[in-house]
Amino acid sequence: MYKKSLCQKSVYSKEPMHQKPLWSQSVRNEKSLWEVKRFFTTILFLFISASPLSALSDRGEISLTDYWIRPIPTSSNLFNKGLTKGKESNFISTPENCGICHKQQYEDWKFTRHSKSTGAGLTGQLMPLANPAEALSCYFCHAPSIEQNENVSAKNVSGSYSNNPSFNPKLRKTGVSCFVCHMREGKIYGPKISENLQTETPIDKNLLFGHKFIEKNFFEDARFCAACHQLEKGYKLNGKILVNTYNEWKESIYGKANIICQKCHMPGRKHLFKGIHDKETTLKGLSLELKKIEEAEKFKIKLIITNSGVGHYFPTYVTPLVVVKAYIIDEKGKIIDKTLKEAFIGRMVSLDLNRELYDTRIAPGKSFEFPYEADKQLLGQNKIVIEVKVYPDMFYNAFYRSLLKNGRYSDKNAILSALKSTEESPYLLWKQNLP
Repeated sequence: MYKKSLCQKSVYSKEPMHQKPLWSQSVRNEKSLWEVKRFFTTILFLFISASPLSALSDRGEISLTDYWIRPIPTSSNLFNKGLTKGKESNFISTPENCGICHKQQYEDWKFTRHSKSTGAGLTGQLMPLANPAEALSCYFCHAPSIEQNENVSAKNVSGSYSNNPSFNPKLRKTGVSCFVCHMREGKIYGPKISENLQTETPIDKNLLFGHKFIEKNFFEDARFCAACHQLEKGYKLNGKILVNTYNEWKESIYGKANIICQKCHMPGRKHLFKGIHDKETTLKGLSLELKKIEEAEKFKIKLIITNSGVGHYFPTYVTPLVVVKAYIIDEKGKIIDKTLKEAFIGRMVSLDLNRELYDTRIAPGKSFEFPYEADKQLLGQNKIVIEVKVYPDMFYNAFYRSLLKNGRYSDKNAILSALKSTEESPYLLWKQNLP
């Protein structure tokens, strides 16, 4: 059985997130936030210069390598290439316009994390005109189209930038939207039409729009997602890449069986992209087993959490944290002193990315064990409560707090808004009272 240390003496506070940031102890006596942000920029440029797609190839008009060159040459005006039936010349492929025909895809996408990739948490900390290098390093994944970038690198001049004449602020706000994945130089790309796909809403023939598209098999290849979810050969902490999701999948039973990312995150080709922020999706990926052992004087339990359906480490990245806790409550529901025990599933790193404090994530097919015991005399009418809570944005919560504390932001209200979102994202995954 694969066992993880419980990390009982972690840096975490037992108080709710809004009362005390759980990262508060880990950032003391470390780099200033200015140094942290410069550090982020440096390591992201290392990622950019060493994309995993450099080793990939695909037969056809455009290779997967070329498809994900950043910034992406999207050319969002469909009419420039004569791909539409209409006579207009200013139809821009915003998600709203794509949704005129692709209604379900648009309705699914607009509530996703992809649609929020250029939200308040990003824009509130960037200063694109004053520090274009930092902005472009973030845009590499958060706003990868050329039309989403205020600046472009000057040709043949290292470290020099100029204003981008094709910048479209409206498109920048859409984050990772339709045209980021489906458009290159005004041409539309997509997967082969599936015979098993449910019939879509018929398109009104009176519409001015309608376009050809180029079929590419790589839309149903896990490497397609690796463009942003595998930042290879860049910064490592404790010998491990920070963004390593594709390799985690590739080395698992799912990778060996070619059960691709899209099967779980885009079931039936739905553009939902659900992950750890969604309780139902998280529960589907795990198996929870509670074992009870009664002894003469002790009541023992063991919660076994198995990664039975997540195709990568649970959780991937350093961003989320899962807290497992058990405690005893009296008849009034009050927690009895000195009965609380906690354990943490995640990869805890310092905010400046200098230290890995622990890594207790669960690899595919492996398990995390949480034992708890209580004296039978203490129980009586009291009950043991055991619960699992998910904090999808734990790292960001601490990072935004640090930005606010140090005044390192471009828009304070945006960071406050982003912080509020991170405090609203935690949810109770599982809970049980015993006996």
